[in-house]
Amino acid sequence: MRRSLALVSLGSLLPFSALAAYLSNWEGSHIDVAADNGAIDWWYTQVVDQTPAPNGIPPSIEVVLKHGNTFQYGANTPLYSVDINGFDQDGIAFAQSLVFNTSSVYPTPSGVTFGTWGNNEITFFATSDRKDFTVHFNTTYVTGTVALKSGSSARTGCGGTKVTDSPFFSNLVSDGRELTAAEVILYQKTGWRITIPGGPSTVDVVLGGKSVKFTGTGYKDSNWGPNAMNDFIKSWYVLIAQVGPWSFVTFSGTPINGTNSINSGHLSYNGEFVTSQCNIIGERKTDISVITPSGTVVDSGVVAPTAFDVTFVLPGHSAKNVSFHAENIAVNPTVSIYHRWTAKYVGGAVGGKQYTLSITEWMNADHTNRPVGEVLGPTITLMHE
Repeated sequence: MRRSLALVSLGSLLPFSALAAYLSNWEGSHIDVAADNGAIDWWYTQVVDQTPAPNGIPPSIEVVLKHGNTFQYGANTPLYSVDINGFDQDGIAFAQSLVFNTSSVYPTPSGVTFGTWGNNEITFFATSDRKDFTVHFNTTYVTGTVALKSGSSARTGCGGTKVTDSPFFSNLVSDGRELTAAEVILYQKTGWRITIPGGPSTVDVVLGGKSVKFTGTGYKDSNWGPNAMNDFIKSWYVLIAQVGPWSFVTFSGTPINGTNSINSGHLSYNGEFVTSQCNIIGERKTDISVITPSGTVVDSGVVAPTAFDVTFVLPGHSAKNVSFHAENIAVNPTVSIYHRWTAKYVGGAVGGKQYTLSITEWMNADHTNRPVGEVLGPTITLMHE
């Protein structure tokens, strides 16, 4: 588990029948996105170096390739953009949003999926075995390649492994319980597919004339739905890391005006999944992951956490726990509605602690005092068809 008409009221949401999802291809595209429907579809990648820069900040890059805007407080435009954030080898932050007039994502007969933004200024290709995801850049701001390889197997948000497995969380609310409009979007209409839970990856790009080149641990997923996140999510935490032999991604989300908060956690050991699940928080005691933020700092006008703990309570009678602690190091981007940090993780090992450098994330989508038009970094408009 990334941006920018007055806040849409839940009573004005478009009928879901008007929004078609294309789910037979793992990488999509997954949903029709248009200026007048508010839908979103994005492909997220990150790579984090395990050797910090002299200032203690690990080199990292996060690339979000987008159809539609994750947060919308006006029209769903620009429709096609790519956000690039991170820290270079000197620990210096970089941030850019590149805007395009056109984009398409489509499968080929061979099974490879291609994505293009603009006149092939930014492209990705994903292999049919879901083991490789590569982004190429050829713009005035950024050139080069980010290449991710999987060290594990692809998953849906509730642990499915096949393209025919549902990418939604609807099974959690299939008991006929009453749902708010926000909960309907979250559980029945928001999709999540994790292509690369973790694995060795490389970054070789030139950003604004400066070479950024490193190897590290990669992660890639896709999310989509009929509405911007601020239409239905109040708060959202995401932790992604590879700590020694352990690799995991977990999130917890609280919907607007709802009582059914969601958790999903995927934990593997040496590439083999120990647990891969989703649940409604508080409805079971095992096969869950519990995220606890701690510490406080005022950042971008909001009180943000400085650390996180996550405990995976494994399935089975023994209910064994595997726990990790993350201390945030540096934040980029930082705006009132969204923070993403590089972080130092410790934990996981029995009899001795492992550590790694990775990512923590907080989405504060319901914050009402944000500046109008707040964006995640400067914007470059590329007027290609």
